[in-house]
Amino acid sequence: MANSNIEKEVDPKEVNKQLDELEGSDRTLFGWMAIITLVIAVSMSIFHLYTAGVSMLPRMEQNAIHLGFALTLVFLIFPYKKKLGQKNVPWYDMILALLGASTGIYIIMISSELVGKVGNPNTMDTIMSFIALILVLEATRRVVGKPLVILAVLFMLYAWLGDMYLPGALGGNAILPDVLNHFGFAWNEIAEFMFLSNEGIFGTPITVSAQYVFIFILFGAFLEVTGAGRMFIDLAMSLVGSFKGGPAKAAVVSSGMMGSISGSSVANAVTTGTFTIPLMKKTGFRPKVAGGVEVAASSSGQLLPPVMGAAAFIMADFTGIPYLEIAASAAIPALLSYTAILFMVHLEASKFNLAGIPRKDLVSPLRVIAGRGYLLLPIVAIIVLLVMRLTPIMASFLAIIGSISIALFSYRMQKSFGAGFLVSLLFIGAAYAAHLLFGLNEYVTLVSAGALLFALIWFALGKKIKSEKQAKFGLREIMTALEQGAKNSLSVVAACATAGILTGVVTMTGLGPTFSSLIINLANDQLILVLLFTMVACIIMGMGLPTTATYIVLAAVMAPALIQLGVPVLAAHLFVFYYGILADDTPPINLPAYATSGIAKADPVQTGIQGFKFDMGALLLPFAFVLNPMLILQDDTATWVQISISVATAFIGIIAWSTFIQSYLFTKFGWVERILAVASAVVLLNREIWTDAVGIGILALIIGVQWTKKKREEKQELPTAKNA
Repeated sequence: MANSNIEKEVDPKEVNKQLDELEGSDRTLFGWMAIITLVIAVSMSIFHLYTAGVSMLPRMEQNAIHLGFALTLVFLIFPYKKKLGQKNVPWYDMILALLGASTGIYIIMISSELVGKVGNPNTMDTIMSFIALILVLEATRRVVGKPLVILAVLFMLYAWLGDMYLPGALGGNAILPDVLNHFGFAWNEIAEFMFLSNEGIFGTPITVSAQYVFIFILFGAFLEVTGAGRMFIDLAMSLVGSFKGGPAKAAVVSSGMMGSISGSSVANAVTTGTFTIPLMKKTGFRPKVAGGVEVAASSSGQLLPPVMGAAAFIMADFTGIPYLEIAASAAIPALLSYTAILFMVHLEASKFNLAGIPRKDLVSPLRVIAGRGYLLLPIVAIIVLLVMRLTPIMASFLAIIGSISIALFSYRMQKSFGAGFLVSLLFIGAAYAAHLLFGLNEYVTLVSAGALLFALIWFALGKKIKSEKQAKFGLREIMTALEQGAKNSLSVVAACATAGILTGVVTMTGLGPTFSSLIINLANDQLILVLLFTMVACIIMGMGLPTTATYIVLAAVMAPALIQLGVPVLAAHLFVFYYGILADDTPPINLPAYATSGIAKADPVQTGIQGFKFDMGALLLPFAFVLNPMLILQDDTATWVQISISVATAFIGIIAWSTFIQSYLFTKFGWVERILAVASAVVLLNREIWTDAVGIGILALIIGVQWTKKKREEKQELPTAKNA
């Protein structure tokens, strides 16, 4: 079978080692130090499970414990530079780990006095503020990399240099341009504001990380250890693997499913790429293209609701828009974005005549669902619970408990009674629990009826379906998930803490409105120019930053300019978020490409270029939903007919743009066809009926020309084949 072939070609240990090196850690601990690290990591996860499901602590205390755990783990796990190959924790990192823990403990000790501390600190407050600031920056450098640290230092320099002037001999002018000048702050004031207030390190980014992001990362870790991640890949392969370019399409589908929850494009690329990239190569995809497809699919997974790589929760906090509205509004552009990647993959396969995997070599979708379909239940449950208006925190907590319960009992229950019976019982049990907890009678009837229908279908087909053996799941796997969840969160926690420094400087100095005015003046109040400037700035500022930090920075600095020109708040935030994602795929700083290139045995830069190309299918999409808010359901006057038409024309525009990038539809494009494809895509951005008609007409002309060229080429090839 295809699955076994994959496993023979890929060494998971090598991939995990590569991922560790990419994320900055090749320190392998043994003995008592490994046990201590395990206990701290598991304790961090249990703490967040408790606060999510039982009782959340006050904001500053929750944030302090969250950051204290993270700093401690970072200095125990990550060496000061890569490739040291350490097998123990050096003395200086032990000291840093203890100091990291002390920052959290200190905030808890003085939590009752914090209100009066800002502006009136004592000596110990100042010392601890500098220690915390340095530790956060160093932890971020180790886990995330230098770009975000450099950006934070530049922001703090800006806060310091606000009112400084050059010496008289050098002209006596202000160091900063007048438009950027401000009162200026001393270094101790900057450090104290960042540590003692809830606007700096402990601001919105780390709050969202402590309350929302961690619990979803932990949920992703449980999905992985229960086998749901591998099931996504197998299900996607069984559904689309036999089509033209099937393995690449399966990579796109499975990465989308994993990417929304994982929140890390690098981890997502390695998890799914381990299995999909070798198969892409086997069916004829060039190594750099196979790696590039996985880069684009893994990064863009963070555009997909319900979790959107945690951005949905941060966006809700920044904008004040309810989470469910954000998830619903983001759904259409996310699906259009994935349509673009899938169509680009299809064109790539057509261009080189790359077939899929023979159906006989693939497991049937029915068998995958029969054997492991119940692993989807926690994801279904989390969506249902969110729709039922539970908080995201409680929904994710219940989904984790559900995934543990399912994994613990699935093997024995399925062996005795069959998966259909198990799934039906779980559906009915979940519905009844919802009834008991929340009085949701209609859901009991609906879900129970669905479960019984599922059971009837299962037993009708049961004799024809060969089920799969279930993976073992017990205490060891639970501990692994708890440990891995904590470790997987470290890059996000460090990035959010440092992003808090950036937003803190914006608050202290008023940089947000100032920068917005600067962009608007530069663009002479022209929306299209502001969008173009913002797009370029987002891509440049986002290179090398993790997605969460990228969005936080761009939301604070770039989004206000768009809002000031009348762009709906959600459209502005989604605009910067989309280009922040694209920045993650932009060479030369493109970590997902380094991950996939190692698996594909390809050049990292070339892999990154290919990934950027496949992501460019949706390059114009943010312009489309800013100019036409119906695409994100932000036009209250629009009817469903108008929204449907807008989605259809956006889809056509995506197709036209994708053909331009690939320079191919039925055969290779000439330069005239490429120009026409760009024209079609651009005019379809507008929401006017006549521009839509023109865009569709141009694309129809391209299709006609391409079809004629293809038939002519086939006729020319026919005599050659006969002579041969």
